[in-house]
Amino acid sequence: MRRALTICLSAMALGLCLGAGSPAQTDALQAARTLFQQHRWPEAAAAFAAIEKSQPGATDAQLYLGKCYVNLEKWDQAFQELQSFLNDHPQSDDAAYLMAYIRFRQDKPADSLNLYTAAARIKTPRSDDLKVVALDYVLLNDYTDAAHYLEIALQMNPENTEARYHLGRVRYHLNQFDDAIAAFNAVLKSEPNSVRAEDNLGLCLEAKDQMDRAMAAYRKAIAWDEAASLHNVEPYLDLGILLSKSNQPQEAAAMLAKAAQLAPDSTRAHYELGKVYFGLSRIPDAETEAKQAVRLDPQNASAHYLLGRIYHRTGQSDLETQEFNLTQQLMSSSREHSSGMATGMDRK
Repeated sequence: MRRALTICLSAMALGLCLGAGSPAQTDALQAARTLFQQHRWPEAAAAFAAIEKSQPGATDAQLYLGKCYVNLEKWDQAFQELQSFLNDHPQSDDAAYLMAYIRFRQDKPADSLNLYTAAARIKTPRSDDLKVVALDYVLLNDYTDAAHYLEIALQMNPENTEARYHLGRVRYHLNQFDDAIAAFNAVLKSEPNSVRAEDNLGLCLEAKDQMDRAMAAYRKAIAWDEAASLHNVEPYLDLGILLSKSNQPQEAAAMLAKAAQLAPDSTRAHYELGKVYFGLSRIPDAETEAKQAVRLDPQNASAHYLLGRIYHRTGQSDLETQEFNLTQQLMSSSREHSSGMATGMDRK
């Protein structure tokens, strides 16, 4: 249900924005701010902590200590410092929005939305703030409200490419594939060679049963990814899965093996590779991949089922029965526990 928000956090507040300093700033505070501007988070945190200890409440050191902890992803410590600062400075929009953002990062979307509502009473939200509000709704599986806030974020700042990308993802989940395609094409105009946008374009085309175009999009995304220094496993996975569906198992195996190499902790990569190996009768390889998928995610019913099929093929009846029974138990207990992140919204 949509909450009455006029609202999240601008990423700039994490590391680039510094409040106006007092003319009487001490050398210690100036030095701490310099460390902060240089993104030397551990040193800056130590410096701000020392200032706050020596001059409790006399400066904004505790606020910046909280910001340092956010950048270090020490969420609990960050929240504690910001809560303390907000208690003494109830009109600090920086602290209020950061606290809401922390709860989002901790996968506590309901708490995050409540905190954003409170922050909005202090200061009108910005486009990036509403983007994260939308992602809270994604975590709650409320894609309609997520789209609503992303649209407002884009009205406020049409150049917010991150918000437009997430709007494409939300439209995809709402089966609004033409709108999603329009969003990803707009991202590609702003960010040519965007691997994630081209890959998601492929997903939309595949959903529209345009398999050749989808495959071309995945291949283009992979070509761009191969030229990048940091890699995105998703196009390799998506192309491998589509190749498998298209009865091209040998190329599918090669693509999925690359995905497993790029993301060795990806349950999905090992599971899909195991399925293809099973279809190719490469049973020892299939067993290795299925076991790895189960090790990475013991609650994954599909991986247990695949392992059960492998044990059936190899005549290990006791292990087969064990895996099939476990599959049934997991399917029964997990039907009501799907989440936005589990459905693919965590793509980078």
